[in-house]
Amino acid sequence: MFSIFAKIIQKIAHYPKAMIGLFLALTLLCIYPIENLRWEIQLQDTLKGQEVEADFQTIENAFGGIGSLTVVIQSKDSLKNFNLAKQLAETFEKDSLVNYIEYAADVDFYRKNRLLYASESDLDQVIAMLDSIRENEIKKNNPLLVDLMEPEKRNIQNRDTASIIQHIESKYFQNLQQDFSNPQGSIRVVDIYPTHSLSDLQANRALFAKVKKFIEDHGNGINAYYTGKVYESIKVGKALLPEAKIAGAIAALIILILLIFNFYRQPQFILVSAIPITLPTLFTLAFAFLLFERINLFTLALVLLLPGHACQIIAHVFTRYFHEREQELSPALCIESSLLGIVPSVAASALVLAGIYIAFVLVPLPGLREFGILGAIGSLLNLIVCPLFTTSLLLLLQRNKPFELSFKSRSVKHRKRFFSFQANWVIIVVISIVSAGAWLYSGTSLTFLYDFKKTEMQLEEREARALIEETGFSTFDPIIIMMPDSSYNDDLVENFESLKKHGMLDDLAKIYTQYHFLPKISTEKKRKIEVLKDMVSGELLARVSPSDSVAIIEMLDSYENDIKDFELSENIRRKFSDKNGNSGVFAFIIPSSDPTNGLTCRHIAAQMKTLEGLHDKEFKIYGTPILRASLLDAILGNIDKSIGLGTILLWLILLIFYNKLSRAFFTILPSLFAMSWVTTLVHLFDIQISAYSSIAFVLLIGASVDSSLQLWSAYYEKQGGNAWTVLNTKLIAILVAQAASFIGAIAMLLSSHPGIKGIGLITILGLVCIFVSQFTIYPLVASTLDAYRILKKAKHRHERLIR
Repeated sequence: MFSIFAKIIQKIAHYPKAMIGLFLALTLLCIYPIENLRWEIQLQDTLKGQEVEADFQTIENAFGGIGSLTVVIQSKDSLKNFNLAKQLAETFEKDSLVNYIEYAADVDFYRKNRLLYASESDLDQVIAMLDSIRENEIKKNNPLLVDLMEPEKRNIQNRDTASIIQHIESKYFQNLQQDFSNPQGSIRVVDIYPTHSLSDLQANRALFAKVKKFIEDHGNGINAYYTGKVYESIKVGKALLPEAKIAGAIAALIILILLIFNFYRQPQFILVSAIPITLPTLFTLAFAFLLFERINLFTLALVLLLPGHACQIIAHVFTRYFHEREQELSPALCIESSLLGIVPSVAASALVLAGIYIAFVLVPLPGLREFGILGAIGSLLNLIVCPLFTTSLLLLLQRNKPFELSFKSRSVKHRKRFFSFQANWVIIVVISIVSAGAWLYSGTSLTFLYDFKKTEMQLEEREARALIEETGFSTFDPIIIMMPDSSYNDDLVENFESLKKHGMLDDLAKIYTQYHFLPKISTEKKRKIEVLKDMVSGELLARVSPSDSVAIIEMLDSYENDIKDFELSENIRRKFSDKNGNSGVFAFIIPSSDPTNGLTCRHIAAQMKTLEGLHDKEFKIYGTPILRASLLDAILGNIDKSIGLGTILLWLILLIFYNKLSRAFFTILPSLFAMSWVTTLVHLFDIQISAYSSIAFVLLIGASVDSSLQLWSAYYEKQGGNAWTVLNTKLIAILVAQAASFIGAIAMLLSSHPGIKGIGLITILGLVCIFVSQFTIYPLVASTLDAYRILKKAKHRHERLIR
């Protein structure tokens, strides 16, 4: 199969002008899709298409952007702070980018309707207070009664009873409303909810730019700090996108250094190599647009990984080409021979890598599946484009005059052995026992990193967060539940409170629904309010404080006998209503535990499923803890399946390539040792495996085979040589190929994103182990086979002499 593929490539290479024209035309066609790629590099974007993310999209379409741009205003003038917040809200409330703005509690609404929210016992206190005042008034006007109570005690009683209504207000509304300022008013928080998705980075930037300019123009003498999901997405984009460019530049520089190292005697080959290395990555980005229309946090790494693989292929092709030119053949014949000789092993290596990428489809994480699909496509494009475009350029540029080569073969004609047959076996057995023991111990001792502070980018917002903590404004993002309609509010609250009472929701603090903000009216409560209305008179109101008098009058004027006529304030209605005006369809649950802990997130997600309406999927749910729990469940529960499938595909491709089990085993043997060693190093260096870095182990399976496959295929091809001659001949190509595999890992290691940096760190360790393993295990095993072959020939010769 691989030989047939090599012959097809060799036939197509006979048309260099057509190939070059085709690839250049495809490159021009890639401009539009690459320019229109969406950069969706938020954590929730990696879940796009999953069930949790589907709920997120449904909620976001009905609610607006799930997350806010939070502005923290600070100055000594509390009135100035309030006026700026109010002016900001009035200016942006009709902006197309803004859903709604919160900057203050509905104090007027609460005070006007406070007795509607009072319990029956509270109403009893108010009635008793008014009854006491009326009784005192009667006693005062009765000349037959004498008041013997001391004046000071009477004033204290009046003062205490006059504060009952204020007590009701503080009792019922401070725990329902959000605190938007500290008691002094020197700090005020403005929460701006967008209409667009948080994944829309351009819209986020536009909203932030408008708000920031408004603050700068109108906030003279006022300090402003920014935080919130909208701001975080902007900061992450601002950090990662330039870093991606820098990492790309670093990768290009490393490739250039490798090309100079490999072709310093033939500089004309640097350009011939650079173009084929670049094109497959551009084509892969175009496929990303055609298939997914975006780049996510995982697929961003392919821009760094694919050029390294392309460089490996180029190194193998040119090394073979130089060896063929030693035979003093024409460039055309050398190219033909190179393609037929090297493409089968290169194709096997590329298919192994593509199979490893495909194995990621077993992880039910859309972002990672996109990474796997695009990685497989990119690997196959490297396999097709690099040999074809390189050989086409070589044929075209050498049509009139061949390049002069100063390449000197490193082949050694005499046979040189490493160790004796017995010594090789002893070394192999010792290494095997030690590696197996270290792997068994280290593999069971690895720890997982659940702290999202160490895997996600942490923005420097200490001042904003410290100021927010002084206000009592919630620092944990709420979990949002979307219900079919408001009729589910009561049942949800009762279910939540019942589970909370029985200790089944330890990581959840409070639930807010529109139900909480509606006054509870019963028949007895209506009767008591009617009694209260009958008691009120002008003379009686004159006896209470002016504030209480106004509050009672406002309450009685707004009260109707039916609760259906009661209307919540606009801010409350908008918070719990969807964009179509359906009221009470949203509920908010505030966690009591820190959602940066992955284990806590999984506990929260499990506890949420106990709520009726969620376990039967009648409700939609979204929140940062749910998202993170889903990410962990998807990766931790399935990454072993990807490793298993990748290993099976690796074995299958090698068996097809060699058609012999022993040869496939010898090829994969260095990879087994390398994986054992990297596991040991991870344990020794106390490196915790994260949801990101765990995928590095899968990638290392594919990266570990290329050099081994080149060495062993050359070993079996040249039966007249031995382990030393093969290693000496392939040394430069192997060194360049191994160095090329480090390109993406080094670039990722320089990222400020802890998750991406973790992938780079594990990959670097793994590649070092692979490098050491290739140049340790191959010589030992191959020289042992040489010694075995020599002993077998000697024994056969001795038997012939005896006969």
